Amino acid sequence: MKNENLHSIKGSGFKIPQNYFEGLEDSILSEAKLKNLVSDSGFKTPEGYLDNFTVSVKKETKVISIFSKKNILLVSSIAASLVLFFSLNVFKNSPLSFNDLDITTVDNYIIDETETGDLTTLFQDNELSETNFIEYTLSEETLDSYLETIVVDDLFLE
Repeated sequence: MKNENLHSIKGSGFKIPQNYFEGLEDSILSEAKLKNLVSDSGFKTPEGYLDNFTVSVKKETKVISIFSKKNILLVSSIAASLVLFFSLNVFKNSPLSFNDLDITTVDNYIIDETETGDLTTLFQDNELSETNFIEYTLSEETLDSYLETIVVDDLFLE
């Protein structure tokens, strides 16, 4: 509501139902009479019930939190030592050899970690000539056996 229109408001803004105050006095008086007539609540206790009634209050016990800083450090150090113990290959005594390496792993390592300049130093110039690749001939038996293995492998893979 804007402040400009405050001076023009004539009503209070509150509404009551019709004939509300006509029956209000009668309902209040009837309720008061009923309360005077019924002084008893309706609940009864046996005689002497509360004479020997005692409540024992226990001493407060000290609460020890499970998640204290000391316990968290202890549990995490035990977990870290177990992970370290099993990751060190304690139970496996066989040494690794080049035969254990996978060919694709070695190929990926060479591709990712070396540059072409590094590879050119490994080969002699006469080993990389085009004539070695062009003049290389295969016998028909070798080619047939190779193609048969490829076809057989492809059939079994599907």
